[in-house]
Amino acid sequence: MITAVIYGQNNQPIKLGIGFAIAENPYLFEDMSHPNTIFTDSELTKRVETKAINPFFYKPDYGLYHFICLEKTNDYYKVLINDSEIGYLPNNSNYIFKTWDAILLSASVQRIDQQNFIRNSFKESDNAIILNNCKNEVLKVLDVIEINGESWLEVSFSVNCETYLEDDTELKIGWLKWRVLDKLLVRILLLS
Repeated sequence: MITAVIYGQNNQPIKLGIGFAIAENPYLFEDMSHPNTIFTDSELTKRVETKAINPFFYKPDYGLYHFICLEKTNDYYKVLINDSEIGYLPNNSNYIFKTWDAILLSASVQRIDQQNFIRNSFKESDNAIILNNCKNEVLKVLDVIEINGESWLEVSFSVNCETYLEDDTELKIGWLKWRVLDKLLVRILLLS
């Protein structure tokens, strides 16, 4: 199983923003190069001068070159570089925008802390915990909701810890918090 966390999510970013600015053609950066259209100002006049530019998800040979997007306008995407630096990308055909919900709904996740319990429900009154004793946790995201200011994922996983699910695989389904404000509580597995 290949996971994107090898090349991204090494640290907790300073903000989680509104979604992602994604390179339309990430394969251009397989040679470890980076776009020359990253700027330090919203007028897009001063180019970033560092060679160490790392998006949040960075595995261009697998189609991943995703910057956390803090703001989107008609002219630019305000993004995080290296988890904490601010940069600006032109809002043009070289980048597409996806919300967190869109990314999560096409992914699996792992809990960063096992004390972030998988629950029977996202409701405060239901504290029933669902155990997942799998050594290599892969939780398939089924739904993303925000309720009362809390961010939840509905997830499923194999009862028998199978990585590759068959039609007859027995699944458990539960709810998991995925973020608290700007703190990410899960690792996002885009390639699992």
